[in-house]
Amino acid sequence: NNVITSMQMERELAPTRPFNTILRPGDGKMPDNIAYVLCTGSRDKSVGNPICSQVCCMYSIKQAQLLMGALPMADITIYYLHIRAFGKGFNEFYAQAQDMGVEFIKGKVGKITEKENGNLILRYEDIEAGVVKEAEHDMVVLSVGVLPNRGIDEVFDNEKLKLDPFHFINQSDILASPAKTSIDGVFVAGTASGPMDIPDSILSGGSASAETTSYLRRESL
Repeated sequence: NNVITSMQMERELAPTRPFNTILRPGDGKMPDNIAYVLCTGSRDKSVGNPICSQVCCMYSIKQAQLLMGALPMADITIYYLHIRAFGKGFNEFYAQAQDMGVEFIKGKVGKITEKENGNLILRYEDIEAGVVKEAEHDMVVLSVGVLPNRGIDEVFDNEKLKLDPFHFINQSDILASPAKTSIDGVFVAGTASGPMDIPDSILSGGSASAETTSYLRRESL
């Protein structure tokens, strides 16, 4: 009951949130020890999604910083495989979270069990120490990844969009025409072609708009 997704936590942190603070869904208590489990459903061949979702690390760090402000006495722990702070200012944002007191543990969580009082026991591999450990938390947030819409190839009746090995829409000429798909006159933008954050999605949308305009001009000649 006290395991939620990052999307649910985003709602709890929103200015229009249902409560004026963060509460555990199981019993309505205010948590003072929150854990994030990164790469939930990503970088995991056993669930059929071996790729990185690109956004999980940074939105989790953002939420952790907001939680430090909303619950100043709470302990926030992030369990991760690798922190991929690749964008402009991302590494500084990561360092800022560390300075604020967010604890980062390089470990892979294998099991979560709930105690009678609603607290959660995380069993994880401490990658740096090479041993299996357990830790207790009041609340656990699963940092879920980005998955493709498996029905996207059924959108068109006469033709099917070509997909990449991970079931995102394939960009047929990613260097010269990044929005171009396998169907003439159909262009792709944003996370339909793969995981990306907001700035990259905006750039992708701009590219698709420009390519669509160019295509329509050619067709009208």
